Amino acid sequence: MSKNASRNASDARDAGARERESMTYEADSASDSDEEKCDARARRAETEIEREVEAELGADGAYDASSWEGFWRRATATNEVKMRRAGLDPRAEETKERFGRHGQRLKLGKPVDGETVYCFGCEKECDETYECAQCLEIYRARAKKVAFDAWERAFFCSGDCYLKHWDEHKTRHGPSTAGPTKLDGTVHEFEAPKGHGALWHAVDLRRVEFEECVPIL
Repeated sequence: MSKNASRNASDARDAGARERESMTYEADSASDSDEEKCDARARRAETEIEREVEAELGADGAYDASSWEGFWRRATATNEVKMRRAGLDPRAEETKERFGRHGQRLKLGKPVDGETVYCFGCEKECDETYECAQCLEIYRARAKKVAFDAWERAFFCSGDCYLKHWDEHKTRHGPSTAGPTKLDGTVHEFEAPKGHGALWHAVDLRRVEFEECVPIL
């Protein structure tokens, strides 16, 4: 091949490389794309909620949006819309009284004085000596944000019973939510507690760890 032909072939390869380089681009990162999608979904959800709120207020007659009464009516309508979207009935009467899985009245997440405490494992009567530490952590986290919560703390008759029923019981320890309500349209989200299963010993005031109790997550 002549020098000119070789030089022409080299120039052609260089030109092709420059053309391919000019056509390349840096794609958006997956995190940026996911964040944009989440923001778009959130905006659509807010728009749909606003549309439903306007429809509900429009059916209820004219009102002064700048007045306190107008503000309250809009806030209540918004919370009711969020309740319906969450599968709740805003017309149901709200009560401060909460009940356990066996119908006991609850206070601070446990049966009130005079009510029977049942083991969360074998379901027999027990005292409050052994309490699931993870359930207690969940209760404390929820109590900081939820005014009237139905979360029930879990007591066990013994460590052996806790171990025996761990696989069934640990399903309570996943992420949870609370709300919305008429007075609070926020849907509160709570993470699952970390660590292996453990019991809080109310007499010795110590945490009893169980390495055999692998967490749900």
